[in-house]
Amino acid sequence: MKKLMMTVAIGSVAVFGSTGQALAYDIDCAIILCMAGGFPPSPVCSHAYQTMIQRITPIPVLPPFGVCTFAAAPTSPGTPGQETELDISLSEYAWLHRIQIHWFEGRAFEDHNGDRRWSWSFRSCNRENIGCRNIIFENRSATPWPNAFVSDNDQIVPYPDPHKSGNFAHRAVMIEFGNYEGDIEHSEWISY
Repeated sequence: MKKLMMTVAIGSVAVFGSTGQALAYDIDCAIILCMAGGFPPSPVCSHAYQTMIQRITPIPVLPPFGVCTFAAAPTSPGTPGQETELDISLSEYAWLHRIQIHWFEGRAFEDHNGDRRWSWSFRSCNRENIGCRNIIFENRSATPWPNAFVSDNDQIVPYPDPHKSGNFAHRAVMIEFGNYEGDIEHSEWISY
């Protein structure tokens, strides 16, 4: 039943988004609705996902979604509607507060003795892409960064591939998000 309701909600975004005036469909609402369903395959959710990724990929860095506005009351055809903001502080939107944006920066090099070294940092930010903190900062390690880490949401997330040869530097960003059922998912690492 929940999946049916989510499909109807996403379908309504698609319908409203197809008319000229309703490019007024709010992409932020589409991101939230599609995220709630785990970004199911559809043109609307593909567009919402791409928009979310573009926002968290530098530069400038933005939150994955902004204020979702929607019609506050049904209106008659031809009359202006009133809009209001979606109140994401309500308990039914608690899953939105588990969003984390993860930043990775790593490099491999040879030190002055010719020994292979790796330095990397992993930073995590909240859903507004602020409140960032370093989770891991490793400098001049004799071993490469591990294959995975445990996120603040207790999810095992793979690091970007650490097994390249030669000297290299790698920067990437990803988003970890929950759906309306509380399941945590994540995007792929996006290199920049």
